[in-house]
Amino acid sequence: MSRPAEPTDPHLQLTTMSTGPFSYTDDGDGPVVVTVSGYPGGPRDFRWLATALGSDVRMVRLAMPCFGQTPLATEPATDLLGRARFVARAVEALELSDVTLVGHSMGGGLAGMAAVELGSRVRALGLLCSIGPIAHPTVRGRRIRVFERLLRVPVLGWPLRRSLPTVFGRIGFPPVWSEAQLLHTMACAADLDFTQWADRMDQLRCPTLVAWGEDDPLVPADISRSLAARVPAGPRLAFADGGHSIQKHHAVEIAAELRGMMGLSPRPPGPPAGR
Repeated sequence: MSRPAEPTDPHLQLTTMSTGPFSYTDDGDGPVVVTVSGYPGGPRDFRWLATALGSDVRMVRLAMPCFGQTPLATEPATDLLGRARFVARAVEALELSDVTLVGHSMGGGLAGMAAVELGSRVRALGLLCSIGPIAHPTVRGRRIRVFERLLRVPVLGWPLRRSLPTVFGRIGFPPVWSEAQLLHTMACAADLDFTQWADRMDQLRCPTLVAWGEDDPLVPADISRSLAARVPAGPRLAFADGGHSIQKHHAVEIAAELRGMMGLSPRPPGPPAGR
């Protein structure tokens, strides 16, 4: 595993788009990388990758609806397409162009779909432990949809709602998320339609990095390999370890490939400066 000595964790900033306010972080100066977290997740998921990318890269980390200071009302949709359009609107609201979009987990599908929406604004795409063209085991079948419906039952759902931190903890998520954030995550997971993402893969036109952990407990390696075979050519990184958090455990290797895709040398000049 390879990551920098220290992460970078700038303060959230707040601005607005046509549908409401949203928050993000902004550090470094140079070619632009915009990150899209999975669910549950946020800008801190990329704190090691930001340092590894260096100060000559401008890194904008979006806080998705219901996370950070981004209200759910700005984009209440739970399907992939609705939230991908939130990403596209954020890029447009920040007046960014020639962007490299990087998505982790469910955020990989959102980043890829946003890249199709944004067209020539996107120069490259990075998919890290991303969902693929078919459902992975943790969201396959009807059980997750039934469980999500039970969570919303006022009285009977109360003990299930109390169990959510434990449920997410068992699959590797830290106990830092509120009940509202976990409930929204469950709603997004229950509403996953992988064909929304699969149908747009052939519309991608930008070079695409695909990276995964062979020991990922959430997205099996065979799904990552099928994703790598579907999207445009670009670096392919398969790590023996790192699980579902390769952007943390293998930040240096991933950053080197992203820098190359942006026309920069693999080694950054130093830690990112606050913006």
